Amino acid sequence: MKFSDTLNSLLTTSCMMLALAVTPAVAQSSDQDAMRAADFTLMDQHGKAFNLHYYGQRRAVILSAHSHDTGQSAEVARTLQAQPWLERGVPIALINPVPDTARETLLAHAEQQNIELPILADDAGLIAHTYQLDLVGETLVIDPNRWEVKYRGPALAADGSVHPELRASVAQLLEQQPGDYREVAMPNAVPLPRHAAQPATASYSDTIAPMLIEKCADCHRTGGIAPWAMTSHAMVQGFSPMIRETVLTRRMPPWHADPEIGEFEHDLSLSVDEKRQLVGWIDAGSPRGEGADPLTQIPAAETEWELGEPDLIVDLPAFDIPATGVLDYQFFEVKNPLDRDVWVKAVQISPGDRQVVHHAIATFGASSTLGADSDSGESLFQPQLMTFVPGNETYIYPEDTGVYVPANSSFFTQMHYTTYGRATSDQTRIGLYFADEPPEHVLQHYSILNLELEIPAGEAEHQAEAYFELQRDAVIYALFPHAHYRGRASEFAIRYPDGREEVVLSSPDYDFNWQRYFQFKDPIEAPAGTKIIHRTTYDNSTANLSNPDPSVDVTFGEQTWEEMLYGGVSFRYAEPGENDFEINVDDYMTSIVMGYMDTNMDGQIALTEMPEGARQSMVLPFTILDKDKSGGLDFDQFRQFMVQTGMSQNRSLVE
Repeated sequence: MKFSDTLNSLLTTSCMMLALAVTPAVAQSSDQDAMRAADFTLMDQHGKAFNLHYYGQRRAVILSAHSHDTGQSAEVARTLQAQPWLERGVPIALINPVPDTARETLLAHAEQQNIELPILADDAGLIAHTYQLDLVGETLVIDPNRWEVKYRGPALAADGSVHPELRASVAQLLEQQPGDYREVAMPNAVPLPRHAAQPATASYSDTIAPMLIEKCADCHRTGGIAPWAMTSHAMVQGFSPMIRETVLTRRMPPWHADPEIGEFEHDLSLSVDEKRQLVGWIDAGSPRGEGADPLTQIPAAETEWELGEPDLIVDLPAFDIPATGVLDYQFFEVKNPLDRDVWVKAVQISPGDRQVVHHAIATFGASSTLGADSDSGESLFQPQLMTFVPGNETYIYPEDTGVYVPANSSFFTQMHYTTYGRATSDQTRIGLYFADEPPEHVLQHYSILNLELEIPAGEAEHQAEAYFELQRDAVIYALFPHAHYRGRASEFAIRYPDGREEVVLSSPDYDFNWQRYFQFKDPIEAPAGTKIIHRTTYDNSTANLSNPDPSVDVTFGEQTWEEMLYGGVSFRYAEPGENDFEINVDDYMTSIVMGYMDTNMDGQIALTEMPEGARQSMVLPFTILDKDKSGGLDFDQFRQFMVQTGMSQNRSLVE
């Protein structure tokens, strides 16, 4: 060999060794080495839910470990969002597991650093722990079709551009080419600030079992609606992987209110510490430990009625539930047997078969003319007694309030049944408890509706809203969001007469299968003129796996394959009124129609806000009633308009 050849060989070898010394090591291996992707749900800086499973039809998902305290994170975020991947349908999200980080901090950080990507608050550090994210900027590429991590390593190369291995991994998935798992070392990266390893020392007897009893056992008990019962440590240990997955996805416990907005009674959500204790205990193998097993010692209910024997028991008709299938809502009417008026102070709904009763809404009013098994929308005009969901079976009305039930009225109940593999029969009962004396205040239940709701086919994020305006000073006790299978997120905001607006309830991950009234721990005092605004976001796309048919435009309707914007408001007036126990249909209809027609929410109905098809015929009465020539009708003027045109008595508007 010539000296020059030898020299060239040595130089080539030296250059290769030098390159290996300064370039992060790249490991390419088979898919057998790829980590399985774990589903999760987290909230971003705007309070919007990010569900990994929602992107199951995309070709790739990118997750990057983020720290709002580290400048490098902002650089990574800006570089990633500048790529064409978002335009090609690749979701990119930043996982921020820094402990004790308020949402306002993340929002301010995003605005200051020009970050448009969702910054997901991994407040308990469970997602970073699950994905073994230890370094700032550590980035994952996930194949959502196969639920595999296809790349782990830095987002950026040494020159600040996107790392070529990351780019190659995304390109392969976008082109649907088979590719091996890629891993790039990050020897000089900054450690990711997050919680230490999950605590594995939580005592089953002293910590875990009591937590499960408080948060889960109302449903997960023998005869409960849940598919399995937490009767012992052995049962819980067997279902531990499922428990872990449902905690990470926020499906269980079933509590869908945003924990950073408002405080509510009967809150089933797990705190940060509780989530860390439970998942840490599961990851340690769900050890039994010392002490008694509290799950085996849950006492059986001594009586059907938690509040004692009711003053009146209303027996609903028996209903047969098949072993399988999806059932339409059932509507039952039962005549009030009392020949005297009563004031109700508390209610309990007692299912005959807890395993099939998902929820029940009990109201009362004048007898229906359409049959006991129909629902014509008349319940919108009827005072509510209570809404039942598992774990919320009794309702003691707020102090000094009650509901007036006249003699010879009827009780109406909307029943949502679910099947569980065995045919059965249910006969639910309603227990009413009477007040000895009339209360100072009548508990009111009003509805917010948008009857002009129309969701275009295929639209993934359609927002609609409506409002209810208080005509008198009031105290708000509870709110009830309701949509059907296309409902994705829901919120209530209060707009005060001075223009201030405050979100008081947000359900960023709305689930039709779990509906409830959210009762404020501290009721909200609201002056006359306050608007209670209900907003709902709908997903009519194929990504919504619950969508009955993404190919059709959807309008307002009571069937679950249609849609609703419906919000319930429970309140009392600050000062009692003579006729508070009666619903004035003219006032109620005016409130409902004005609440969705007044699209700019200025408190007036302009002629241009009325239905286009009927606008021409309404010009004359509108002009006559617009006495101040403002171009709009306020509540009192619009009420006159509704009465004179017959709209206030036309219940087909809400049926």
